[in-house]
Amino acid sequence: MPVTDTLLSQIAGGTRNFNGQRFDGADLSGGNLSECVFTDCTFIGCNLKAAVINDTQFHKCRLSGVNLSNIDGNSAQFHNCDLSNTLWSRSNLNSAKFLQSKLTGADFTDCSLIGADFEECLLIAAFLPRVSFRKKILTNMDFSEADLRECDFRETVFQDCRMRGATLRLSKFKGADLRGCDLGSLNFQDAAVLKGAIISKSQATDILSGIGLLVL
Repeated sequence: MPVTDTLLSQIAGGTRNFNGQRFDGADLSGGNLSECVFTDCTFIGCNLKAAVINDTQFHKCRLSGVNLSNIDGNSAQFHNCDLSNTLWSRSNLNSAKFLQSKLTGADFTDCSLIGADFEECLLIAAFLPRVSFRKKILTNMDFSEADLRECDFRETVFQDCRMRGATLRLSKFKGADLRGCDLGSLNFQDAAVLKGAIISKSQATDILSGIGLLVL
């Protein structure tokens, strides 16, 4: 029996816990995987487009390069997972949690992420346009080279974060505490976006140097 049919039939039969299994290459598009718990499983090359993973948990799973667009993933949880180069566009991920996971190159364009949490994640070169992080406490997050256009970071606190080379056009930072964030060198346009944010003296010096001013 194909991997897809086996997994979906097991779920239909009431099985909810899967440990150490390989689902590589399976076409799970449109499948209902809600309320399942996957631990140490691999989904390399899978198609999960339009799947339903509400309240599903993934622990130490490999899903790199997986198509997760148009999914219903409300309250889904990803703990210590490899989610690099995943496609999430137009998905519902309200109240989802991404913890200690690798999301390098992940594309969250046009996703609904209301109440979603990211903690200790690598989001290097990820696409996160128009995502709201307002009033969040972001800890050990790496947004280097990420697309953060039109994001809402108002009143957000950054702790041990990195944002070097990120695209910040039209993002909002009023009231944000950026003292715990490595901003790198910013051009004049990006520096202007930070209006109203709290930064340290050393960060101010770096920003001024980045736009060509000498601080004596």
